[in-house]
Amino acid sequence: MIKNLIFLLFSLSFIFCDLIELSNIIIREHTSIGHLLVKLNTSINQRYSYRFVNNNYREIQQYFSLNSTTGELRIAMDIDRELICIHHRHNQCKFLLKIFELYNEKLYYIPIIIDDINDHQPIFPYKTSEIILHISENSPPYQSKLFLQQAYDYDYIDNQNQLKYQLKNFDENFPFILELNNDLSNRLVLLLIETLDRELIDSYNCTLYVTDTNGHYTQLYIKIIIDDVNDQTPIFEKDIYSIELSENTSINTKILQVHAYDDDIGLNGEIIYDFTDASKQYNNIFSINNKTGVIYLHSLLDYEQRTSYLFYIEAHDLGKEIRSSQTLINITILDENDCYPIINFQFLPEINSNISNDIIDISENYSIDKFFVKLFIIDYDSFNNGNISLWFEILDNNNKNYQEFHLYQINNLTYLLNCTKSFDYEYQQIYYLKFYVNDFNLNKLLQTNKILTINILDENDNQPKFLQQYYQLKIYENNQPNIILTKIETFDPDNGENGRLTYEILTNE
Repeated sequence: MIKNLIFLLFSLSFIFCDLIELSNIIIREHTSIGHLLVKLNTSINQRYSYRFVNNNYREIQQYFSLNSTTGELRIAMDIDRELICIHHRHNQCKFLLKIFELYNEKLYYIPIIIDDINDHQPIFPYKTSEIILHISENSPPYQSKLFLQQAYDYDYIDNQNQLKYQLKNFDENFPFILELNNDLSNRLVLLLIETLDRELIDSYNCTLYVTDTNGHYTQLYIKIIIDDVNDQTPIFEKDIYSIELSENTSINTKILQVHAYDDDIGLNGEIIYDFTDASKQYNNIFSINNKTGVIYLHSLLDYEQRTSYLFYIEAHDLGKEIRSSQTLINITILDENDCYPIINFQFLPEINSNISNDIIDISENYSIDKFFVKLFIIDYDSFNNGNISLWFEILDNNNKNYQEFHLYQINNLTYLLNCTKSFDYEYQQIYYLKFYVNDFNLNKLLQTNKILTINILDENDNQPKFLQQYYQLKIYENNQPNIILTKIETFDPDNGENGRLTYEILTNE
Protein backbone atom coordinates (compact mmCIF):
# COMPACT_ATOMS: atom_id res chain seq x y z
CA MET A 1 0.00 0.00 0.00
CA ILE A 2 2.84 2.37 0.94
CA LYS A 3 4.86 1.26 -2.14
CA ASN A 4 2.00 2.08 -4.47
CA LEU A 5 1.53 5.44 -2.84
CA ILE A 6 5.18 6.38 -3.30
CA PHE A 7 4.99 5.38 -7.03
CA LEU A 8 1.89 7.54 -7.44
CA LEU A 9 3.57 10.58 -5.88
CA PHE A 10 6.67 9.99 -8.03
CA SER A 11 4.64 9.82 -11.21
CA LEU A 12 2.70 12.97 -10.36
CA SER A 13 5.98 14.82 -9.91
CA PHE A 14 6.73 14.38 -13.70
CA ILE A 15 3.76 16.58 -14.47
CA PHE A 16 5.14 19.54 -12.64
CA CYS A 17 8.89 19.01 -13.20
CA ASP A 18 11.23 20.89 -15.56
CA LEU A 19 11.90 19.11 -18.88
CA ILE A 20 15.44 19.37 -20.20
CA GLU A 21 16.16 17.97 -23.68
CA LEU A 22 19.82 17.41 -24.46
CA SER A 23 21.29 17.38 -27.94
CA ASN A 24 22.02 14.08 -29.67
CA ILE A 25 24.94 12.22 -28.21
CA ILE A 26 26.57 10.21 -31.02
CA ILE A 27 28.84 7.33 -30.17
CA ARG A 28 30.34 4.63 -32.38
CA GLU A 29 29.49 1.04 -31.74
CA HIS A 30 32.04 -0.88 -29.71
CA THR A 31 33.08 2.30 -27.82
CA SER A 32 35.02 1.25 -24.72
CA ILE A 33 33.17 0.34 -21.55
CA GLY A 34 33.14 3.19 -18.95
CA HIS A 35 33.28 5.88 -21.57
CA LEU A 36 31.60 9.04 -20.17
CA LEU A 37 28.69 10.21 -22.22
CA VAL A 38 27.45 13.12 -20.11
CA LYS A 39 27.59 14.49 -16.56
CA LEU A 40 24.33 15.99 -15.38
CA ASN A 41 25.48 17.35 -11.97
CA THR A 42 27.43 20.59 -12.48
CA SER A 43 27.19 21.87 -8.89
CA ILE A 44 29.40 20.55 -6.09
CA ASN A 45 27.45 21.74 -3.06
CA GLN A 46 23.94 20.68 -3.97
CA ARG A 47 22.47 17.27 -3.35
CA TYR A 48 21.17 15.27 -6.32
CA SER A 49 19.52 11.96 -6.90
CA TYR A 50 19.32 10.61 -10.48
CA ARG A 51 17.55 7.58 -11.80
CA PHE A 52 16.32 6.09 -15.08
CA VAL A 53 12.63 6.44 -15.61
CA ASN A 54 12.35 4.66 -19.00
CA ASN A 55 9.73 1.98 -19.19
CA ASN A 56 12.45 -0.42 -20.34
CA TYR A 57 14.89 0.79 -17.76
CA ARG A 58 16.16 -2.77 -17.14
CA GLU A 59 17.33 -3.00 -20.78
CA ILE A 60 18.77 0.51 -20.54
CA GLN A 61 20.76 -0.46 -17.49
CA GLN A 62 22.41 -3.27 -19.50
CA TYR A 63 24.00 -0.79 -21.88
CA PHE A 64 24.39 2.34 -19.72
CA SER A 65 25.33 3.06 -16.12
CA LEU A 66 24.13 6.11 -14.17
CA ASN A 67 25.73 7.51 -11.05
CA SER A 68 22.75 8.54 -8.97
CA THR A 69 24.72 11.27 -7.17
CA THR A 70 26.90 12.80 -9.86
CA GLY A 71 24.63 12.13 -12.80
CA GLU A 72 27.49 10.63 -14.82
CA LEU A 73 26.16 8.56 -17.69
CA ARG A 74 28.64 5.98 -18.96
CA ILE A 75 28.75 2.95 -21.28
CA ALA A 76 28.15 -0.20 -19.25
CA MET A 77 28.86 -2.92 -21.87
CA ASP A 78 30.10 -3.45 -25.41
CA ILE A 79 27.49 -2.03 -27.74
CA ASP A 80 27.04 -3.87 -31.06
CA ARG A 81 24.76 -1.90 -33.27
CA GLU A 82 23.90 -4.97 -35.40
CA LEU A 83 22.65 -6.81 -32.32
CA ILE A 84 20.82 -3.94 -30.71
CA CYS A 85 19.20 -2.58 -33.85
CA ILE A 86 18.94 -5.73 -35.93
CA HIS A 87 15.81 -4.43 -37.64
CA HIS A 88 17.08 -0.90 -38.24
CA ARG A 89 19.63 -1.42 -41.06
CA HIS A 90 18.21 1.51 -42.99
CA ASN A 91 17.44 3.75 -39.95
CA GLN A 92 19.32 5.29 -37.09
CA CYS A 93 19.98 3.12 -34.09
CA LYS A 94 18.80 5.48 -31.33
CA PHE A 95 18.16 5.35 -27.59
CA LEU A 96 16.10 8.01 -25.81
CA LEU A 97 17.14 7.93 -22.17
CA LYS A 98 14.84 9.49 -19.59
CA ILE A 99 16.58 10.46 -16.35
CA PHE A 100 14.75 12.11 -13.42
CA GLU A 101 16.49 14.17 -10.76
CA LEU A 102 14.41 13.84 -7.63
CA TYR A 103 15.45 16.86 -5.49
CA ASN A 104 15.28 19.49 -8.20
CA GLU A 105 12.49 17.74 -10.01
CA LYS A 106 14.11 17.82 -13.40
CA LEU A 107 13.44 15.34 -16.21
CA TYR A 108 16.24 14.88 -18.74
CA TYR A 109 15.68 13.59 -22.28
CA ILE A 110 19.00 12.31 -23.57
CA PRO A 111 19.02 10.97 -27.17
CA ILE A 112 21.94 8.63 -27.85
CA ILE A 113 22.67 7.59 -31.41
CA ILE A 114 24.80 4.49 -32.08
CA ASP A 115 26.94 5.18 -35.08
CA ASP A 116 27.69 2.15 -37.26
CA ILE A 117 31.14 0.79 -37.96
CA ASN A 118 31.39 -1.18 -41.23
CA ASP A 119 32.58 -4.34 -39.53
CA HIS A 120 30.40 -6.95 -41.28
CA GLN A 121 30.68 -8.50 -44.69
CA PRO A 122 27.50 -8.97 -46.71
CA ILE A 123 26.02 -12.45 -46.75
CA PHE A 124 23.59 -14.25 -49.01
CA PRO A 125 20.54 -15.77 -47.30
CA TYR A 126 21.33 -19.33 -48.41
CA LYS A 127 22.43 -22.25 -46.27
CA THR A 128 25.50 -22.90 -48.39
CA SER A 129 27.81 -20.86 -50.56
CA GLU A 130 26.67 -22.76 -53.65
CA ILE A 131 23.20 -22.95 -55.09
CA ILE A 132 21.69 -24.80 -58.01
CA LEU A 133 19.09 -23.27 -60.29
CA HIS A 134 17.05 -24.90 -63.03
CA ILE A 135 15.69 -23.57 -66.30
CA SER A 136 13.98 -25.34 -69.18
CA GLU A 137 15.93 -25.47 -72.44
CA ASN A 138 12.94 -24.15 -74.38
CA SER A 139 12.69 -20.99 -72.25
CA PRO A 140 12.30 -17.91 -74.47
CA PRO A 141 15.12 -15.34 -74.28
CA TYR A 142 14.36 -11.93 -72.67
CA GLN A 143 11.23 -13.42 -71.14
CA SER A 144 12.72 -16.01 -68.83
CA LYS A 145 14.19 -15.08 -65.46
CA LEU A 146 15.91 -16.79 -62.58
CA PHE A 147 15.40 -15.04 -59.25
CA LEU A 148 18.00 -14.68 -56.52
CA GLN A 149 17.74 -13.34 -53.01
CA GLN A 150 19.71 -10.20 -52.38
CA ALA A 151 22.61 -10.29 -49.97
CA TYR A 152 22.17 -9.07 -46.41
CA ASP A 153 24.54 -6.73 -44.61
CA TYR A 154 24.09 -6.22 -40.87
CA ASP A 155 25.82 -2.88 -41.13
CA TYR A 156 23.83 0.33 -41.56
CA ILE A 157 22.81 0.76 -45.18
CA ASP A 158 22.62 4.31 -46.47
CA ASN A 159 23.81 6.23 -49.47
CA GLN A 160 27.36 5.91 -48.17
CA ASN A 161 27.17 2.13 -47.76
CA GLN A 162 25.58 0.43 -50.74
CA LEU A 163 25.92 -3.18 -51.85
CA LYS A 164 27.18 -3.80 -55.34
CA TYR A 165 26.71 -7.04 -57.30
CA GLN A 166 28.86 -8.44 -60.06
CA LEU A 167 28.94 -11.69 -62.01
CA LYS A 168 32.40 -13.15 -62.52
CA ASN A 169 34.07 -16.36 -63.62
CA PHE A 170 31.15 -17.34 -65.81
CA ASP A 171 31.42 -19.74 -68.72
CA GLU A 172 32.10 -18.62 -72.24
CA ASN A 173 28.90 -17.62 -74.05
CA PHE A 174 27.15 -17.25 -70.71
CA PRO A 175 23.51 -16.66 -71.74
CA PHE A 176 22.38 -14.62 -68.70
CA ILE A 177 22.77 -11.05 -67.49
CA LEU A 178 22.28 -9.76 -63.95
CA GLU A 179 19.48 -7.32 -63.25
CA LEU A 180 17.82 -5.88 -60.19
CA ASN A 181 14.15 -6.68 -60.17
CA ASN A 182 11.92 -3.64 -60.10
CA ASP A 183 9.17 -5.09 -57.98
CA LEU A 184 8.89 -4.50 -54.26
CA SER A 185 10.84 -7.65 -53.45
CA ASN A 186 14.03 -6.11 -54.85
CA ARG A 187 15.17 -9.55 -55.87
CA LEU A 188 18.11 -10.11 -58.13
CA VAL A 189 17.34 -11.46 -61.58
CA LEU A 190 19.35 -13.55 -64.00
CA LEU A 191 17.75 -12.68 -67.33
CA LEU A 192 18.08 -15.18 -70.18
CA ILE A 193 19.30 -13.42 -73.33
CA GLU A 194 20.13 -16.35 -75.63
CA THR A 195 18.46 -19.55 -76.81
CA LEU A 196 19.39 -22.63 -74.79
CA ASP A 197 20.25 -26.07 -76.13
CA ARG A 198 20.78 -28.68 -73.45
CA GLU A 199 22.18 -31.13 -75.95
CA LEU A 200 25.07 -28.72 -76.60
CA ILE A 201 25.54 -27.31 -73.09
CA ASP A 202 23.70 -28.88 -70.19
CA SER A 203 24.78 -26.49 -67.43
CA TYR A 204 26.42 -23.14 -66.78
CA ASN A 205 28.51 -21.93 -63.85
CA CYS A 206 29.12 -18.46 -62.52
CA THR A 207 30.10 -16.64 -59.33
CA LEU A 208 28.07 -13.76 -57.94
CA TYR A 209 30.06 -11.25 -55.87
CA VAL A 210 28.49 -8.75 -53.48
CA THR A 211 30.69 -5.98 -52.08
CA ASP A 212 30.03 -3.15 -49.64
CA THR A 213 31.68 0.26 -49.75
CA ASN A 214 34.41 -0.83 -47.35
CA GLY A 215 35.52 -3.65 -49.64
CA HIS A 216 33.95 -6.47 -47.66
CA TYR A 217 32.62 -9.07 -50.09
CA THR A 218 30.97 -12.45 -50.27
CA GLN A 219 30.72 -14.78 -53.23
CA LEU A 220 27.93 -17.13 -54.20
CA TYR A 221 28.66 -20.01 -56.57
CA ILE A 222 25.77 -20.59 -58.94
CA LYS A 223 25.23 -23.67 -61.07
CA ILE A 224 22.45 -23.38 -63.62
CA ILE A 225 21.17 -26.73 -64.88
CA ILE A 226 19.36 -26.79 -68.21
CA ASP A 227 16.32 -29.01 -67.89
CA ASP A 228 15.67 -31.20 -70.88
CA VAL A 229 12.63 -30.97 -73.12
CA ASN A 230 11.83 -33.60 -75.71
CA ASP A 231 13.17 -31.73 -78.72
CA GLN A 232 15.46 -34.43 -80.12
CA THR A 233 14.39 -37.29 -82.37
CA PRO A 234 16.09 -40.68 -81.96
CA ILE A 235 18.62 -41.21 -84.74
CA PHE A 236 19.81 -44.62 -85.91
CA GLU A 237 23.51 -45.12 -86.44
CA LYS A 238 22.71 -46.48 -89.91
CA ASP A 239 19.91 -45.81 -92.36
CA ILE A 240 20.16 -49.41 -93.59
CA TYR A 241 21.40 -52.47 -91.74
CA SER A 242 22.37 -55.20 -94.22
CA ILE A 243 23.44 -58.70 -93.23
CA GLU A 244 23.75 -62.14 -94.82
CA LEU A 245 22.25 -65.02 -92.90
CA SER A 246 22.59 -68.74 -93.50
CA GLU A 247 19.32 -70.55 -93.95
CA ASN A 248 20.55 -73.08 -91.35
CA THR A 249 20.81 -70.45 -88.61
CA SER A 250 19.41 -71.76 -85.33
CA ILE A 251 16.32 -70.30 -83.69
CA ASN A 252 17.02 -67.65 -81.00
CA THR A 253 20.35 -66.77 -82.60
CA LYS A 254 21.32 -63.11 -82.20
CA ILE A 255 21.61 -61.92 -85.77
CA LEU A 256 21.86 -58.14 -85.51
CA GLN A 257 21.74 -55.21 -83.11
CA VAL A 258 20.41 -51.84 -84.13
CA HIS A 259 21.25 -48.75 -82.13
CA ALA A 260 19.76 -45.28 -82.05
CA TYR A 261 20.84 -42.35 -79.93
CA ASP A 262 18.82 -39.50 -78.49
CA ASP A 263 20.58 -36.50 -77.00
CA ASP A 264 17.68 -35.88 -74.65
CA ILE A 265 17.88 -37.24 -71.12
CA GLY A 266 15.53 -39.08 -68.79
CA LEU A 267 12.39 -40.44 -70.37
CA ASN A 268 12.90 -38.02 -73.26
CA GLY A 269 16.10 -39.88 -74.13
CA GLU A 270 15.04 -43.42 -73.26
CA ILE A 271 14.58 -45.41 -76.47
CA ILE A 272 12.24 -48.31 -77.22
CA TYR A 273 12.71 -50.47 -80.35
CA ASP A 274 9.93 -52.24 -82.21
CA PHE A 275 8.72 -53.31 -85.63
CA THR A 276 6.80 -50.65 -87.51
CA ASP A 277 3.12 -51.40 -87.99
CA ALA A 278 3.72 -52.37 -91.60
CA SER A 279 6.59 -54.70 -90.60
CA LYS A 280 4.83 -56.52 -87.78
CA GLN A 281 4.04 -59.28 -90.28
CA TYR A 282 7.63 -60.42 -89.80
CA ASN A 283 7.58 -60.65 -86.01
CA ASN A 284 6.77 -64.36 -86.29
CA ILE A 285 10.11 -64.83 -88.07
CA PHE A 286 12.23 -62.28 -86.20
CA SER A 287 11.96 -60.78 -82.73
CA ILE A 288 13.59 -57.72 -81.18
CA ASN A 289 14.55 -56.80 -77.63
CA ASN A 290 12.72 -53.53 -77.06
CA LYS A 291 15.44 -52.19 -74.76
CA THR A 292 18.69 -53.31 -76.43
CA GLY A 293 17.68 -53.38 -80.10
CA VAL A 294 19.02 -56.93 -80.51
CA ILE A 295 17.21 -58.82 -83.27
CA TYR A 296 16.85 -62.59 -82.90
CA LEU A 297 15.78 -65.31 -85.29
CA HIS A 298 12.36 -66.49 -84.16
CA SER A 299 11.65 -69.31 -86.62
CA LEU A 300 13.53 -71.46 -89.13
CA LEU A 301 14.57 -70.05 -92.48
CA ASP A 302 14.35 -71.72 -95.86
CA TYR A 303 16.25 -70.25 -98.79
CA GLU A 304 14.15 -72.28 -101.19
CA GLN A 305 11.02 -70.55 -99.84
CA ARG A 306 12.40 -67.02 -99.50
CA THR A 307 15.79 -65.54 -100.29
CA SER A 308 15.59 -62.17 -98.54
CA TYR A 309 13.65 -60.04 -96.04
CA LEU A 310 13.13 -56.29 -95.95
CA PHE A 311 11.43 -54.62 -92.98
CA TYR A 312 11.62 -51.50 -90.83
CA ILE A 313 12.50 -51.08 -87.16
CA GLU A 314 11.26 -48.03 -85.28
CA ALA A 315 12.95 -46.27 -82.38
CA HIS A 316 10.81 -43.97 -80.24
CA ASP A 317 11.43 -42.18 -76.97
CA LEU A 318 9.23 -42.09 -73.87
CA GLY A 319 8.65 -38.36 -73.74
CA LYS A 320 5.17 -36.89 -73.42
CA GLU A 321 5.29 -35.94 -77.08
CA ILE A 322 6.81 -39.07 -78.57
CA ARG A 323 9.46 -38.71 -81.25
CA SER A 324 10.47 -41.61 -83.50
CA SER A 325 12.56 -42.62 -86.50
CA GLN A 326 12.99 -45.75 -88.63
CA THR A 327 15.77 -47.81 -90.13
CA LEU A 328 15.63 -50.44 -92.88
CA ILE A 329 16.70 -54.02 -92.19
CA ASN A 330 17.92 -55.92 -95.26
CA ILE A 331 18.53 -59.62 -94.60
CA THR A 332 19.86 -61.80 -97.42
CA ILE A 333 19.43 -65.54 -96.89
CA LEU A 334 22.43 -67.62 -97.90
CA ASP A 335 21.72 -70.96 -99.48
CA GLU A 336 23.01 -74.12 -97.86
CA ASN A 337 23.18 -77.46 -99.62
CA ASP A 338 20.20 -78.80 -97.73
CA CYS A 339 17.92 -79.85 -100.57
CA TYR A 340 18.19 -83.25 -102.16
CA PRO A 341 17.77 -83.33 -105.93
CA ILE A 342 14.39 -84.54 -107.18
CA ILE A 343 13.61 -86.96 -110.03
CA ASN A 344 10.17 -87.00 -111.62
CA PHE A 345 8.91 -89.31 -114.37
CA GLN A 346 6.41 -88.38 -117.02
CA PHE A 347 5.04 -91.14 -119.26
CA LEU A 348 3.49 -90.94 -122.68
CA PRO A 349 -0.30 -91.27 -122.76
CA GLU A 350 -0.23 -94.65 -124.48
CA ILE A 351 1.94 -96.10 -121.74
CA ASN A 352 0.07 -97.91 -119.03
CA SER A 353 1.60 -96.62 -115.81
CA ASN A 354 1.29 -96.52 -112.08
CA ILE A 355 2.75 -93.14 -111.35
CA SER A 356 2.69 -93.49 -107.58
CA ASN A 357 4.90 -96.60 -107.76
CA ASP A 358 6.89 -95.58 -110.83
CA ILE A 359 5.83 -98.70 -112.75
CA ILE A 360 5.06 -98.81 -116.44
CA ASP A 361 3.88 -101.52 -118.82
CA ILE A 362 5.36 -101.57 -122.33
CA SER A 363 4.48 -103.87 -125.14
CA GLU A 364 7.34 -105.97 -126.34
CA ASN A 365 6.83 -104.65 -129.85
CA TYR A 366 7.18 -101.00 -128.78
CA SER A 367 9.14 -99.11 -131.39
CA ILE A 368 12.80 -98.66 -130.57
CA ASP A 369 12.94 -95.14 -131.94
CA LYS A 370 10.13 -93.93 -129.74
CA PHE A 371 10.68 -92.39 -126.28
CA PHE A 372 8.52 -93.70 -123.52
CA VAL A 373 9.67 -91.73 -120.46
CA LYS A 374 10.42 -88.07 -119.93
CA LEU A 375 12.52 -87.33 -116.84
CA PHE A 376 12.63 -84.04 -114.96
CA ILE A 377 15.30 -83.31 -112.40
CA ILE A 378 15.51 -80.27 -110.11
CA ASP A 379 17.47 -79.01 -107.12
CA TYR A 380 16.10 -76.01 -105.24
CA ASP A 381 19.51 -75.07 -103.93
CA SER A 382 21.42 -72.32 -105.70
CA PHE A 383 24.71 -72.09 -107.60
CA ASN A 384 26.82 -75.26 -107.38
CA ASN A 385 24.47 -76.56 -104.74
CA GLY A 386 21.76 -76.60 -107.39
CA ASN A 387 23.80 -77.88 -110.37
CA ILE A 388 22.94 -81.52 -110.86
CA SER A 389 23.67 -84.48 -113.14
CA LEU A 390 21.70 -87.63 -113.98
CA TRP A 391 22.70 -91.19 -114.84
CA PHE A 392 21.25 -94.68 -114.42
CA GLU A 393 22.02 -98.36 -114.20
CA ILE A 394 20.08 -101.56 -114.96
CA LEU A 395 19.56 -103.71 -111.89
CA ASP A 396 19.61 -107.49 -111.90
CA ASN A 397 20.18 -107.65 -115.60
CA ASN A 398 21.54 -111.08 -116.37
CA ASN A 399 21.39 -110.36 -120.06
CA LYS A 400 23.44 -107.21 -120.14
CA ASN A 401 24.52 -107.74 -123.67
CA TYR A 402 20.99 -107.86 -124.90
CA GLN A 403 18.99 -104.75 -123.98
CA GLU A 404 20.24 -101.23 -123.78
CA PHE A 405 18.56 -98.00 -122.73
CA HIS A 406 19.63 -94.55 -123.66
CA LEU A 407 19.14 -91.08 -122.10
CA TYR A 408 18.85 -88.07 -124.35
CA GLN A 409 19.40 -84.73 -122.65
CA ILE A 410 17.06 -81.96 -123.75
CA ASN A 411 18.39 -79.33 -121.33
CA ASN A 412 19.97 -79.22 -117.89
CA LEU A 413 16.81 -80.44 -116.26
CA THR A 414 15.01 -82.57 -118.88
CA TYR A 415 15.85 -85.99 -120.33
CA LEU A 416 14.16 -88.55 -122.59
CA LEU A 417 14.52 -92.33 -122.30
CA ASN A 418 14.18 -94.99 -124.96
CA CYS A 419 15.52 -98.42 -125.69
CA THR A 420 18.11 -99.25 -128.36
CA LYS A 421 16.80 -102.77 -129.04
CA SER A 422 13.37 -104.18 -129.33
CA PHE A 423 11.91 -105.72 -126.24
CA ASP A 424 11.31 -109.43 -126.20
CA TYR A 425 8.98 -110.68 -123.56
CA GLU A 426 10.12 -114.22 -124.14
CA TYR A 427 13.65 -113.15 -123.39
CA GLN A 428 13.06 -110.82 -120.36
CA GLN A 429 9.81 -109.82 -118.78
CA ILE A 430 10.86 -107.02 -116.38
CA TYR A 431 13.56 -104.36 -116.07
CA TYR A 432 14.64 -102.28 -113.11
CA LEU A 433 16.31 -98.99 -113.99
CA LYS A 434 17.83 -97.11 -111.09
CA PHE A 435 18.34 -93.39 -111.77
CA TYR A 436 20.76 -91.26 -109.81
CA VAL A 437 20.94 -87.48 -109.55
CA ASN A 438 23.44 -85.53 -107.45
CA ASP A 439 24.64 -81.95 -107.04
CA PHE A 440 28.19 -80.63 -107.30
CA ASN A 441 28.87 -79.47 -103.76
CA LEU A 442 32.26 -80.99 -103.00
CA ASN A 443 31.95 -80.47 -99.25
CA LYS A 444 28.49 -81.94 -98.87
CA LEU A 445 27.35 -83.87 -101.91
CA LEU A 446 23.67 -84.75 -101.89
CA GLN A 447 22.31 -87.56 -104.04
CA THR A 448 18.87 -88.95 -104.79
CA ASN A 449 17.93 -92.18 -106.59
CA LYS A 450 14.72 -93.52 -107.96
CA ILE A 451 13.84 -96.89 -109.51
CA LEU A 452 11.72 -97.21 -112.63
CA THR A 453 10.09 -100.59 -113.07
CA ILE A 454 9.37 -101.63 -116.67
CA ASN A 455 7.04 -104.53 -117.19
CA ILE A 456 7.20 -106.00 -120.69
CA LEU A 457 3.81 -107.01 -122.06
CA ASP A 458 3.60 -110.13 -124.18
CA GLU A 459 2.47 -110.04 -127.78
CA ASN A 460 1.44 -113.12 -129.86
CA ASP A 461 4.54 -112.95 -131.94
CA ASN A 462 5.70 -116.56 -131.77
CA GLN A 463 4.57 -119.62 -133.84
CA PRO A 464 3.86 -122.81 -131.92
CA LYS A 465 6.56 -125.38 -132.57
CA PHE A 466 6.45 -129.17 -132.49
CA LEU A 467 9.23 -130.76 -130.65
CA GLN A 468 9.43 -133.26 -133.54
CA GLN A 469 8.78 -132.60 -137.13
CA TYR A 470 7.91 -136.25 -137.98
CA TYR A 471 6.06 -138.91 -136.03
CA GLN A 472 5.91 -142.47 -137.25
CA LEU A 473 3.34 -144.69 -135.53
CA LYS A 474 2.81 -148.39 -135.57
CA ILE A 475 -0.78 -149.37 -135.10
CA TYR A 476 -1.83 -152.88 -134.51
CA GLU A 477 -5.00 -154.17 -135.80
CA ASN A 478 -7.76 -154.99 -133.48
CA ASN A 479 -6.61 -152.30 -130.99
CA GLN A 480 -9.07 -151.24 -128.41
CA PRO A 481 -10.71 -147.81 -128.87
CA ASN A 482 -9.22 -144.76 -126.98
CA ILE A 483 -5.90 -146.36 -126.57
CA ILE A 484 -2.99 -143.85 -126.53
CA LEU A 485 -0.93 -144.18 -129.61
CA THR A 486 1.67 -141.45 -128.95
CA LYS A 487 2.11 -137.97 -127.35
CA ILE A 488 2.73 -135.00 -129.58
CA GLU A 489 4.52 -132.11 -127.73
CA THR A 490 4.52 -128.52 -128.93
CA PHE A 491 5.87 -125.28 -127.49
CA ASP A 492 4.76 -121.58 -127.76
CA PRO A 493 6.98 -119.05 -125.85
CA ASP A 494 4.17 -116.50 -125.79
CA ASN A 495 2.41 -115.96 -122.54
CA GLY A 496 -1.14 -116.44 -121.44
CA GLU A 497 -3.72 -116.85 -124.12
CA ASN A 498 -1.02 -116.18 -126.66
CA GLY A 499 0.73 -119.31 -125.58
CA ARG A 500 -2.29 -121.57 -125.06
CA LEU A 501 -2.50 -124.15 -127.89
CA THR A 502 -5.26 -126.16 -129.51
CA TYR A 503 -4.71 -129.22 -131.72
CA GLU A 504 -6.45 -130.35 -134.82
CA ILE A 505 -5.87 -133.39 -137.12
CA LEU A 506 -5.64 -132.64 -140.71
CA THR A 507 -5.81 -135.39 -143.30
CA ASN A 508 -4.94 -135.59 -146.91
CA GLU A 509 -8.36 -136.82 -147.76
